[in-house]
Amino acid sequence: MHGLIYDESFHYLDHLAPFCALMGWPLIALEPAVTERAYRYYPDLKVIDALPPLTPIVACEPRSLLRAALNAPDLQTFWLPHGNSDKGWKAPFFEALQESEPAFVYGEKMIDFMREKKTLAKTIRVGNFRWAYFQKHKHFYTQTQIELGLPQGRKNFLYAPTWDDSENNCSFWHAFPLLAENLPESCNLIVKWHPNTYRLHEARLERMIGQYANRKNIVFISDFPPIYPLLEICDAYIGDMSSIGYDFLKFSRPMFFLNPQKRDAQTDRGLYLHRCGREIHPHQISSLFSLCDNREFTEIQRKTYDYTFDTDVTLPLVIS
Repeated sequence: MHGLIYDESFHYLDHLAPFCALMGWPLIALEPAVTERAYRYYPDLKVIDALPPLTPIVACEPRSLLRAALNAPDLQTFWLPHGNSDKGWKAPFFEALQESEPAFVYGEKMIDFMREKKTLAKTIRVGNFRWAYFQKHKHFYTQTQIELGLPQGRKNFLYAPTWDDSENNCSFWHAFPLLAENLPESCNLIVKWHPNTYRLHEARLERMIGQYANRKNIVFISDFPPIYPLLEICDAYIGDMSSIGYDFLKFSRPMFFLNPQKRDAQTDRGLYLHRCGREIHPHQISSLFSLCDNREFTEIQRKTYDYTFDTDVTLPLVIS
């Protein structure tokens, strides 16, 4: 079995790399930029740069797309999710999976989601393997945390917006200027935009990095795939629809949610995670950085984490 990233889909790397490393499988990376990051951030991962013949593949894309992209009509595949966001209620994310295509899932929440979407793929539960991989290599990632160069002695707020996807979930272009304007000197704002945002708007974002170069407590993360080393050093999370919010539940810390389309979090199933923190409207951003009491949300965060990630799964699994 091999993992596969056949293009520059950097957002798949922190899913396939730790999974393959824990399973003892090589990761095939056909683009040199992906290969370089795989070697840099995943210490025990074996990486190869060519597709072996007739090997089963685990990938973050459905079988039908992979067969077409690689011109391999008989390719056997396993699907691995790239996060547990609440996207997909409006777009056909899971429907592309075929009935005969095995799918790795984190836990009960994803199984329920797939059942409601009438996705009949066979599911194999893998739990929160990214957290397990981070714990296994804690010493290595302590050094990578230092290399981020964050100003010390301040609270770290992570802003991790999703990209301008087909559901129009991205909050970045409107919310970031407000967050930057209201950021106190006692706090760091770490901005981790989606790799697709950078791919689509590289020139615009590079100009923005230059514009804020004199703001030492605003740090832009463009090239740092592993998520748990970053989340561990953050005191609070700001997001919209990114799956990183589910990863952050592990820490039981304050979470703030932006809702650019003003959807109803009480009735919209795509805003399921929003119940785990405070929804922030534009006029409230000025007070966001002083709202750090999380006691109100501790229990719902724990229940949501347990529903999302199985806790009794260890890798490697025996795959038949």
